[in-house]
Amino acid sequence: MTNAGLASAAALVLGYLGASSQLVWRQSRPRREVTGLDPALYGLGYVEVGVKSRDGLELAAWWVPAGRERKAALLVHGLHASKSSPYVLPALPVYARLGFGVLLLDLRAHGASPGRRTTLGALEVRDVQGGLDWLAQRGYPREAVVLHGWSMGAATVLQVAAGEAVRAVVADSGYARLSRLLRQRMGPLLYPGAALASRWLLGVNPAAVAPEEAAARLRAAGTPLFLLHGSADRTVPYDHARRLHAAYPEARLWRLEGFPHVAAWRHPAYAAYLDAFLGSLGGRW
Repeated sequence: MTNAGLASAAALVLGYLGASSQLVWRQSRPRREVTGLDPALYGLGYVEVGVKSRDGLELAAWWVPAGRERKAALLVHGLHASKSSPYVLPALPVYARLGFGVLLLDLRAHGASPGRRTTLGALEVRDVQGGLDWLAQRGYPREAVVLHGWSMGAATVLQVAAGEAVRAVVADSGYARLSRLLRQRMGPLLYPGAALASRWLLGVNPAAVAPEEAAARLRAAGTPLFLLHGSADRTVPYDHARRLHAAYPEARLWRLEGFPHVAAWRHPAYAAYLDAFLGSLGGRW
């Protein structure tokens, strides 16, 4: 190859890597959601609390006190969302009615929590682990906690639960493997550069973020799992639900025909389905 050819090839590579880096840098900065909603929408009292992530971030959260039973739920939103998201709050009265204390968390770089970058569930596991630590310090051991996540939050709670002996997991519209999701969204040309840039800029290897492997570990541990996913989801295609269910065939799977991303809360039977799953966990823990 001539010097001119080498220079052209080098320019193409540098341009590709530069464009990939810009893409990752832009996409890793989430929008801050402000809804004005809170648990008072359902007549529930709450207090604002701080939760320290495993890597030291002071995260914003709400605590809705429990009944007499010592059981709790930790609710985790998705990308560009918050603890006040319209799809998160409808789960709250179901848990409250069943006597759960409920911790609603703003993940890093979302809501009122600090940070400027999201890693789509890679580093966010440290936030959820911090939430479990907060609950444990207040008398709610891992085995008395249900983790409930949506989208990125669903992928995050699956990963956390694989390493923690929690009571159960609810995963709504979660992805099975981050590398697969990014390939679907970016295409085979852009993904390799974006994956490389993700390692450089965020310290994250997308191929290592694999909730489907976590689901298999939950199966081995016998941790109950409830999967919810809309068949018309264009953000996280339904094939991710199939892969998660294939990793844990005994898990409950609710396929919502014609429903888009994180829209299960709009189904008239949503509360009944969630109530039935929680009821299947037994009475006193």
